[in-house]
Amino acid sequence: MSYRDEIEPFLEKYPYQVMKVCGANIRYVLAGEVGKPLIIFFNGGMNCSEMWFEYVEKMSDEYRTLIFDYPIEIKSADETAEVIHEFFIKLGISKAFFAGASFGGMMAQIFTRKYPEMVDGLGLFSTAGLDENTLRTEKKKYRFLPLMLWYMKHSNYEKLKPKVIQSCIKNYAKNETSEDKTYLQEMLKYMFKDYPREKDIHITGMVGKVVDLKPCVKSDFDRIQDKVLLIFPEKDFFSIEEQQSLKGLFPKARVEYIKNGHYGTVLEYDKYIGWMKELI
Repeated sequence: MSYRDEIEPFLEKYPYQVMKVCGANIRYVLAGEVGKPLIIFFNGGMNCSEMWFEYVEKMSDEYRTLIFDYPIEIKSADETAEVIHEFFIKLGISKAFFAGASFGGMMAQIFTRKYPEMVDGLGLFSTAGLDENTLRTEKKKYRFLPLMLWYMKHSNYEKLKPKVIQSCIKNYAKNETSEDKTYLQEMLKYMFKDYPREKDIHITGMVGKVVDLKPCVKSDFDRIQDKVLLIFPEKDFFSIEEQQSLKGLFPKARVEYIKNGHYGTVLEYDKYIGWMKELI
C-alpha cells in the first residue's frame, strides 16, 4: 500500500484542529479517551506531524495520543517550548510521556529541561544529546545557515523540492530496501506537494539555531532517568559520537538499535511502539 493510500483515510478519521496560543496557530490531532496514559510526539526536521500517523492509529485504543506542528509564528526552539507548554495547559494536560525523533528528540530534551514536572518519561529516536560536544559539532554543520536561508528564500522553491527529496533518500535512507525507499519517496512527495517555502525556512532556521542554546547536562533529567528509551539506527544522520552524547545524558536509559537508517521511526513503527509500551 502506498503512503497516500494510508494517510488519506487517517486524515478523514482524525481531522486536524487548530488552536491559537500566545498569538500562534497550532495544528494538532488529539486522539484516544481521557484518562488513559498520554503520549505526546515531537516532529523531526520537516515539522510534519503526519509522520506519527501510524502511532496514533496503533496506540489510541490503549493510550491518548497528541501530534501537532510547531507554530510557524515562533522562531526559536526555546520559545517554541514555552508556547507549546501553554498549548498543553489549554488542553488540560498536566503530565505525559514524550517521544521525539531527530530534531524532535532535541525538542523533547529542551522541553523536559524547562518543564520537568510535566514529563513522565521520554522516547528519543534517531537523535543526539544536546550536550556541549554535540552543540559544538552542530554549530559546524550549520555555519552556513544564513546563506542556506537566503538561498531558500530566493530560489525557485518548487524546482528545489525534487532535489531535496532526492537528497533525503540518498543521504538518510542508505540502509533501506528498494521497497522502503519507494515508500519513503512517496511519503516525501506527498508531504512536499503543498509544503510552503515559509514553513521550510522557519523549521530550518529553528533547527539551525539550536546551537545557540545552553548545553544540557545529566542533572537536567534526574527525575526521569529510569523512564527513558533511546532508539538508534545502525547508520544515522547523527554520528556515533553524537549518539554517545545522548547516552551520557541518560545513563540509565534502555537502548535499542534498528538496522534501518534515519527513517526507521516511520518504517519500523511496530518495534518502536512495542518498546514504548514496555517502558510506559
